[in-house]
Amino acid sequence: MMTDEDVITWYCERFNKPALITRKTWPVSLETSLSTGNYVWASETGADIMSEYFKRFEVDPSNFDFYKYWPEETFILYALFTSGKDDEAEPLTLGMLVESAKAGRWLYD
Repeated sequence: MMTDEDVITWYCERFNKPALITRKTWPVSLETSLSTGNYVWASETGADIMSEYFKRFEVDPSNFDFYKYWPEETFILYALFTSGKDDEAEPLTLGMLVESAKAGRWLYD
């Protein structure tokens, strides 16, 4: 049976490594968002995290919309000459990863 701790432990071991200088890790809970807030991952790392997550926990990714959580970044000159507002990312939390792992499929799109 999948537990909350299984996903959080995997995430901490694989992606929440101590910072080079401070040797501190980011605070982690079920509410921790990977795509919004104070500890956001770049889209490239987000793709790596989600790819490994789907394989490791055997979660069907067919309903997962990556760009909902990591919208395409707008080229700086385009942003200057238009409204300047990129699409806003929605939070992708560790709690969402836990619940989807328990269900075996992505539950949030």
